[in-house]
Amino acid sequence: MSEFAFGNSIGNAYKHSTAVAAHYQQTILSFAHITQNPDNNRFKVEGGQDVLVFLHIQKTAGTSFERFLVRHLNVTHQCKCIFGEKRKMKCQCRRPIGRIWLFSRYSTGWACNLHADYTELIVSGCVNNKLDVREGKRYKRRLFLTTFLRDPIDRFVSEYTHVSERGATWARALHFCGGRLPTPEELPLCFDPDVGWGGVSLDEFLACPYNLAFNRQTRMLSDLSLVNCYNSSAMDAIVRDRIILESAKFNLRQFAFFGLKERMAESQFLFEKTLGLT
Repeated sequence: MSEFAFGNSIGNAYKHSTAVAAHYQQTILSFAHITQNPDNNRFKVEGGQDVLVFLHIQKTAGTSFERFLVRHLNVTHQCKCIFGEKRKMKCQCRRPIGRIWLFSRYSTGWACNLHADYTELIVSGCVNNKLDVREGKRYKRRLFLTTFLRDPIDRFVSEYTHVSERGATWARALHFCGGRLPTPEELPLCFDPDVGWGGVSLDEFLACPYNLAFNRQTRMLSDLSLVNCYNSSAMDAIVRDRIILESAKFNLRQFAFFGLKERMAESQFLFEKTLGLT
């Protein structure tokens, strides 16, 4: 009985997930769409409706890839970048008609919140909404989702080092889901915000059950609305974790491209070949 209930729960959740996919099916082009019909489905910067969207997961070499996108990508209408205060780079990645072709940290800023995840970027409709505002009109777009992944243990250790040595907390990340922010009870902090978390020991880092470093890649690629967002008390923990994992795998298949931190050169080559940017 328990196995049936578990399977049924997954099935019911994916009825919703399939509905979400169908809603975005005409605007999101996956790797499969591109390879099956490259002439029509490759990224076209010359047109007006194609937009590269980068989902930046912490400590996966995302910053390096985003710099490559705005400074070295071989496209007709390249990004125009300037350096502001503290050498922070800001870029305009627009076509001559004013339409934006790159949605990323250096081109649009953290428009959907700091290190926005799949739920914030896509499920909430934030990408299209923000682009409509910036372009001054509601347009139909084709979104090409991209991200970078990394060995999960290496990524976790790298995040711990970043937090411990540099005091990073990403406290400005909002984790918007289901039309609202999580309550303090749903997502407690692991540290005193007035003190920060710099110098935290590995044991302390591991001991906090609310540490978002755990399974960060899976969570950021999943549709958290399937599991009541950050309200973990409303569902069996095993079922919840399984739905999050299956959702992340399902969503990753909708991406136009994902690279691996451990294979940067090959990933860059595959990215350019897949999207026709060579």
